[in-house]
Amino acid sequence: MLTWLQTLSNKRTRSESEDSLADTPPSQNDIAAGQTQVNESSTCAAVDEVLTCGDEDESDTTSTDDNSRVSEHEWPECWSQAQVRYFSTNYKWLMSRNQKLGCSVCSQVCARVDMQQGQRVSQEWSGCLISSFGRDKAAQQNSLQKKIKEHRDSIYHKKAVEIKEKATQNTMQKHIEDMRKADYASACNVFRTTYKIGKHGRPFTDMPIDVQLQVLNGVKMGRVLHSNNSCANILDHIAAEMKKKVVNDIVMNERKLCVLIDESTTIGGKSVLVVCLRSAISSEKPDTIFFELIELQGTTAKDITEALLGCLHNNGFDPHYLQEHLLAFACDGASVMLGRKAGVAAQLCSKFPYLFVWHCSNHRLELAVCDVLKERLLVIGRVLSVRWVASSERTVKAVWENYQALQVHFTSAAADTSRDSRERAKYKGLDVLTTDSFVVNLGIMYDALTELSDLSRMLQRRDMTLDQADRQLDRQIRVFESMVSTPGPYTQTAIEAEKKKFFRNVCLHENQRVIKINPGQFFRSLAENVKCRMTPTTSSHVSRTSSEKTDSHLLSDIKVLQSDSWPASLDIQYGDAAVRRLCQRFRVGERESVLGFREYKDLNASKTPEALKPLLKAVHTIAVSTSECERAFSSMNDTLTDKRNSLDIKRLSNLIFLKCNGPPLDQFNAQTYVQTWLALGRRSAASTNCEAQSAGKVEPKTCWSLF
Repeated sequence: MLTWLQTLSNKRTRSESEDSLADTPPSQNDIAAGQTQVNESSTCAAVDEVLTCGDEDESDTTSTDDNSRVSEHEWPECWSQAQVRYFSTNYKWLMSRNQKLGCSVCSQVCARVDMQQGQRVSQEWSGCLISSFGRDKAAQQNSLQKKIKEHRDSIYHKKAVEIKEKATQNTMQKHIEDMRKADYASACNVFRTTYKIGKHGRPFTDMPIDVQLQVLNGVKMGRVLHSNNSCANILDHIAAEMKKKVVNDIVMNERKLCVLIDESTTIGGKSVLVVCLRSAISSEKPDTIFFELIELQGTTAKDITEALLGCLHNNGFDPHYLQEHLLAFACDGASVMLGRKAGVAAQLCSKFPYLFVWHCSNHRLELAVCDVLKERLLVIGRVLSVRWVASSERTVKAVWENYQALQVHFTSAAADTSRDSRERAKYKGLDVLTTDSFVVNLGIMYDALTELSDLSRMLQRRDMTLDQADRQLDRQIRVFESMVSTPGPYTQTAIEAEKKKFFRNVCLHENQRVIKINPGQFFRSLAENVKCRMTPTTSSHVSRTSSEKTDSHLLSDIKVLQSDSWPASLDIQYGDAAVRRLCQRFRVGERESVLGFREYKDLNASKTPEALKPLLKAVHTIAVSTSECERAFSSMNDTLTDKRNSLDIKRLSNLIFLKCNGPPLDQFNAQTYVQTWLALGRRSAASTNCEAQSAGKVEPKTCWSLF
């Protein structure tokens, strides 16, 4: 027994010594001898095998390049640096840890997925446990090369590679999306129908019948979301998402901002505030859009200011962003807006010191015309007492073109004995219509208002900028100054009619009580009033709480950017001081803008340098007119009618936003809003977890069988 134990111990000792000898790193002499042996004899076939392994298909090498960054001592010691580089490059799935090899693909797949019957993931390769064996380096290299080749050609490795490729293709995600396509298709059809109702101002009660029509036409509309309540909720969601996209585009791109407001009342007598924004939304050129309709708790300047700031903050414009990017504020000329001490503009300027306040150009133009009427014409002032100059022009045009019909109507009405005596006296008093002085005055006003209405329409354009408006005003003032000596076409026609005492088949007579306008004095006064009202240094739009000196130089500084205002001999530093003042006011990079302006001058304004574009974009962000607010009021009156007066202000604001800003129906991307709708946990149109809306029962008629 003892002899047998000694024999077993000797065998175990000898076996351990052999294993330790095989695992012991060879000396330098052994390495050299082993390398010589590889090059000369037994490893020739192995080298050929290594070289042929380079033809491996790329589909089998689908791992990362992290192996190339592993330090040399991590790889098997029997490999030279050239061999490490070769194997890590051609077998990208090969990895090494603690001088042992492994497979990164099998390690990632491991036992997390099911393999086919009879297949398994190698635990040795997935756990990085593959080591070499052999007494010398050549044998160790051969053993590793053989194991690598066998693993590469193994079925389970190829299956692991296939599984990983499918995982990188997001097959499950695509399968889920394919399953949802049917739901998306029906939901998108519902959303398009809903958007059509909101975009064209139709009542929500149109939704069920529109859905029924499309179902009859073969369109898949799902089971639910067909009611008028669903229509209202979907429109609210679409408007909220659109508004969120606008705010994100402005904030994320750090665009400059101009706010326009106007106050009015709804058909129900509620005081509301229209808020519009002007910014370079998703483009290089600034644009003006309707933003929100707010119900006011009071009509004081403090109430309006708090409502405006609350609207901006609630929609994602934080105070820090407004301090840096809010450039201008535009409004009408009401005292609550432009009051020197406590107006909305004064309160905003106290919070935002660099804010530029602009009084709407169209309102100031109307005030200029009213000033002239008070000075020169009081007789037909009622005709011209409407809000916009273009409306006044249409009124005068109607009188001019229908002059004969009006004269016949008034004459017959005054002679009609069936009318009341007071009514006949009123019509008889309108005989001033046939006086020569009235016709001359009408021709003068027609010429003046034709020019002013064209100017007013140009100022109402959404793409009108401050420098363009200043150029248009300067040209119009010169036109009025020219009309002092050269009458317009309608004035000339009226003067000729006065001489002939005959106008549009109507005989004219004199009446000393009707004061005749002097054309030269009228157009001279009109030019002076327009110039006075539209000049920043004298008009009320300049904020008294901010630096008047800076504001008074604003337009003159902006003119420097216009190439037609440059002198003939242009100095290289011309306008640099004005550009610096504009950069300080609008918080734009000063040095970049100056360099861009100098390049702009060298190019003779043929191309706008990139360095100058931020300053130009900031200048063009200032709104010239609050006409967008008036358009919003028109849309509000079209939507909130006497038959649809139960809409709350929030929903009314969403409908106006869609009508004013939403794209046409053929450009509406419904899938985007369906995805956000479903992400909020709302029902899909194909949902089966709720009861479908039942069709309303209609009492049949016997004649339907004939039709």
